[in-house]
Amino acid sequence: MNPAERTTSGRERRDPVLWGVVAATTALRVWLAWHFFGFLGGDDVEVLEEALRVAAGLRYSPWNLRNLLLPDTLVAPFIRLAIALGIHDPGALAFVATIPLVALASLNIILVYRLARAWCGDIATARLSALLYAFHWLPLAYGSTVYPRTASTTCVLLAAAWVSGGRRDTLRAAGAGAAVAVAFADRYSEAVFLLPLVLLAWSRDGGRRSIRRCSGLAGGFAAGAMVTVGAYDTLTWGSPFASLVEFAKATLVERAFASRIPLQPPLFYLQRLLFWCPPTLVPALVAAWRRRSVRAAWAFVAVPVVVLSLIAHKEVRYLQGAIPFLAILGAAGFVALSGRWRRSVVGALLVLTVASEVFGVRVLAGKSMAAVTAARRLAADRSVRVVALSQSWAYGGRAFLGNGVEVRDLPTPPDAHAIDAATPGAEAVGVYLNDLQAHPAVRAALARNGFAERERVEWGESKTVVVFRAGRSGR
Repeated sequence: MNPAERTTSGRERRDPVLWGVVAATTALRVWLAWHFFGFLGGDDVEVLEEALRVAAGLRYSPWNLRNLLLPDTLVAPFIRLAIALGIHDPGALAFVATIPLVALASLNIILVYRLARAWCGDIATARLSALLYAFHWLPLAYGSTVYPRTASTTCVLLAAAWVSGGRRDTLRAAGAGAAVAVAFADRYSEAVFLLPLVLLAWSRDGGRRSIRRCSGLAGGFAAGAMVTVGAYDTLTWGSPFASLVEFAKATLVERAFASRIPLQPPLFYLQRLLFWCPPTLVPALVAAWRRRSVRAAWAFVAVPVVVLSLIAHKEVRYLQGAIPFLAILGAAGFVALSGRWRRSVVGALLVLTVASEVFGVRVLAGKSMAAVTAARRLAADRSVRVVALSQSWAYGGRAFLGNGVEVRDLPTPPDAHAIDAATPGAEAVGVYLNDLQAHPAVRAALARNGFAERERVEWGESKTVVVFRAGRSGR
């Protein structure tokens, strides 16, 4: 470690602002993970169920287009440890599953601080970068879940830091490539960060050293992908790169996406710009345009937005890996503005930016807490052996119902044909109240099959679930 790196590391260890931000947001994410115990879209359920399969023997068949490295090696060990310590409650185990991701989300704040410090050389930009990133709703909210892009963001930040400087830069570039390979295994779309990393590796000084760095980056990624996807897919799916082939087939050829709204327009991310880039940050971004020290950060924001816009299915959460670099740009801009504008104006913009971002964690209020509560009540009734559930992922799949209950999936809203096919032999059916209200034929189909409403499960803003039981009189 050179003297400059030692100085940066020492200041980081002593910086009360950094550690105050880390402590505050870590505590908040822990509370969010415990309080909002439901699920957002199914991807988080996949991670949890796979980890429970490995650690606790849950009968679960993972989707064949998923690489299983993250749930098997990061989440499952924590669940296994919890079970060894005598924790068996499914809700507690689901909370334990979030712990490694909460920890990585906190690590990401430190990495953003260090990267901003390395690029800009001043502690003010580093502190503001950490603050803007830590309270941005995407890493704050999703960092309290088992969604995998928290982990892939860690890999991208490590890669950017390793490419950015230090001795043995070819070796560090190879490590950066390997880190991106881990991110690639977490979610294949994270390969988009290879291009900004190549630009960063080349832009430092050009010439032979840049060629060596870029070669190291490519070699590290290739070698890492051979292990994380090639070898691990062989272990889990029986052939190298099997999940990658299935992923490419589903997304690029068949365009089959497990979502109620599978296709979005090409300008989706720009149309939802205010969801991931608050308007109060715009003046700072304009000011950051002239700062050469953060010029590389623009590629880490622009490339994912452009490339991911070419994929048919889009979600705002897919941009999580770009948010650290957006935060660095914003921080550099605010520091630049503080020398030109009145500090009260800059301070007001900063406060409004942070406040608007924190407000975004309200997305978690829409998680499926009501459905999970219903699943836990059904699991406590030993007479229930077969259930049909509309959007079974919202109930946690098998995570809360266990191996002793057969779970049949119903669409949302369920139609009469699906109800006729899924309900024979079932003791309970779970559907959303809004589907019943919008489609009266659903209730009629359930009645025709011998089911009557038993209870309504409500939890805050979570979608209310109505549980029907076979052969039971209604309320």
